[in-house]
Amino acid sequence: MWSNVISIGKEYGKEIDYILKKLQCTKDVSYATEENDERIWIYLASSCDVSQKIENEMYRTLAVVFLSYLKLRFFLERLPVHRMSYAKCALICSMLHFDKDFEENVVAKVLSDSMDYNIDGLFNFRMRSLKDAWAEIADVASRLLEGSEGDKDVFDIAAFISGSDGGKNRIATDGKIVENLTERRRVEIVRLFDEEEYNLLDAIIKEKPCEIYVERNGFSDGLNNALRKIAKVIEKA
Repeated sequence: MWSNVISIGKEYGKEIDYILKKLQCTKDVSYATEENDERIWIYLASSCDVSQKIENEMYRTLAVVFLSYLKLRFFLERLPVHRMSYAKCALICSMLHFDKDFEENVVAKVLSDSMDYNIDGLFNFRMRSLKDAWAEIADVASRLLEGSEGDKDVFDIAAFISGSDGGKNRIATDGKIVENLTERRRVEIVRLFDEEEYNLLDAIIKEKPCEIYVERNGFSDGLNNALRKIAKVIEKA
């Protein structure tokens, strides 16, 4: 039998909710939780013949925890974002998903070399190279934000951060789901923000869009404007 344990401090409520919801949808794995006032442990078990599949699914789930939830916390602590807006959300999401493929490989290596999945411990002590790179990006973005005069400048900074890593995929959304038409797959909408349209914007930016097909457009003016700033928008009735 394959087994492992995920542990994380209770102050990471969104991260815990995300992990538990993903486990509820994961086949061939059993889990149980234990907690005290400060920490929660999630014990995992599966049969050996599907252990590699389960490990890969855990790597994907925990990559989102590290590279979306915890990375977002890291940036919000360092950026002068006093009130969130669609422009600032676009900037932050561009920063979150910059160099995503490389960072996912780093996370997978860290997890494969670890006896268990101590989330905050691994983040604080085993991912310093990633955090050093994030600090440099945050420093550049902070200096540019301090000199910005409006949303147009913030969208320009987002485009600057994305750089040559820009649009390559055709994306479709009706506001409830997001699909990558180029790669023919459904895109996960991660609940990073309290505002649902910000989560939708994050899911779209993550896919590096060159075209966005919007079906039955019921979006706010703020989201419509943001989408048009990051890619060509094609509306479908």
